[in-house]
Order: sequence, then structure tokens, then C-alpha cells
Amino acid sequence: MSLGSDLREAREAAGLTLEDVAERTRIRRTLVERIEADDFAPCGGDVYARGHVRTIARVVGLDPEPLVSEFDRLHQPAEPTASEVFEAETYVTRERRGANWTAVMVAALIVILAIGGFQLLRGRSLSPNGPSAALSRSSTPAATSGTGTSTPPSPSVTSTGPTVIAQATGQGVQVQLTVATGKSWVSASNAQGALFEGLVSAGQIKDFTDSQRVKLVIGNAGAVRLVVNGVDLGPPGGSGQVVRLSFGPGNPTAAG
Repeated sequence: MSLGSDLREAREAAGLTLEDVAERTRIRRTLVERIEADDFAPCGGDVYARGHVRTIARVVGLDPEPLVSEFDRLHQPAEPTASEVFEAETYVTRERRGANWTAVMVAALIVILAIGGFQLLRGRSLSPNGPSAALSRSSTPAATSGTGTSTPPSPSVTSTGPTVIAQATGQGVQVQLTVATGKSWVSASNAQGALFEGLVSAGQIKDFTDSQRVKLVIGNAGAVRLVVNGVDLGPPGGSGQVVRLSFGPGNPTAAG
């Protein structure tokens, strides 16, 4: 008996078809079928395969932890070398040292607009033709011409203030990291630089979002659980294992 055959027999015993499992797990039917045949290559990596095994096991009524442990025993994901981890940490530290000039410029622009809007409103309140006069003119009835048609009043001038620019939102990538037991060192970054770096204790939750990509370096993979774009991937590795991960808007594979 293999891991895939265990999942297939549990599914058949539960009276579920491949389509039923695909609908409930948001995993493609063809991918479920490949997993039942012990072919995990289409999953796109051990982290995704481990999450799919855990999700399918829950739907067919199996305890997912023994199956995930068996998957880890069979595949034994290669740990990154010390030089790779050091390179990732050095990259994050270097990015954090650099000044975020975009944020500085945006903050300065907001301050300038706020000062300009305040001065404009203050000047109009002191002017005899300010808001009070405009209000009086707007309350005067429209004049009637000799032909009996009413002439609309002149539109009143309204003050203008700083323009609020709303940031466009998209689907992007959403990563939620929860430390279930113990502690783990975590580094998260995107294309612009570091999002977070530090030690996360049991019970703490960290959320990372970006429109393009979120990169993670986790020092104790067995202590954390990952939920990526709404899909529970569980622990990304074993206890004490250091892993480097990268997630985009299309990860993990969802039902098509």
C-alpha cells in the first residue's frame, strides 16, 4: 500500500468521486488523480504537495498527519545550504538598510497638500466673498426674465482640498504564517525589500500580502503553518529544518 492508494481507497470508501474531491478541496481533478497514483511532480513542489495531501485526507476522512509524515520520509526535501541561508539573510538586511525614498516622497507630498488645503480654507473663511457669501447667493431665488422663464442662479464656487488617491487593489498573493508550537525565526520580503524579520513565538500570526510575490525564509519549518491564498498548506517542513519559499498570485494550484 502506498500513500496515494491509501487516499484512493479512503475516497472510494467514503463514496466520493474525483470530481467530488476536486470540488471540496479546490484542487484540479487531474491533480487529485495524479496524487492517488503517487505522482506529486504536477503539484509544483513539496510544500504544495504536502498541503494537497493534508487537504485531501481531511475530505476523505483520514488523519492527515501520518500521511504527511510518510510523504516527508519518502521525499526528504533537501535543506538549503548555510551559504544560501546566509545570502538570503544578507539580502534582507541590505534591503532594510536602504531608505524607502518612495515612502518619503509620498509623505512629503501629503504634508504639502494638507498645508495648502488648510491655507486655502483659512483664506476663504477670512474673505468677505467666502463661504458665507456663497451660501447667501445660493439661497437667493432665481430671477425671472420677461418671457416668464426662470434664469438659473450662477453656480457657487466651492473650495478644493487635497486629492485623496486610492490605491488600486488586486488579487495578489496573501500569506498567513502561524506558529503552532515553539518558536521560529522568520524573514519575509517582496520585490521592494523586507516585510518582516524576527523571532515569532507560539500563538503568533503574521500576515504578508503583495501584488506580485512574497518570499519567506523560515528557520524552524516544523513549528509553523502556512495558509497561502486561502489554501492551508500546513507545516512547510520538518522540525528544525530551514526552508526558503516563494509564493505568487497563482500559488498554490487551485481548482480550474
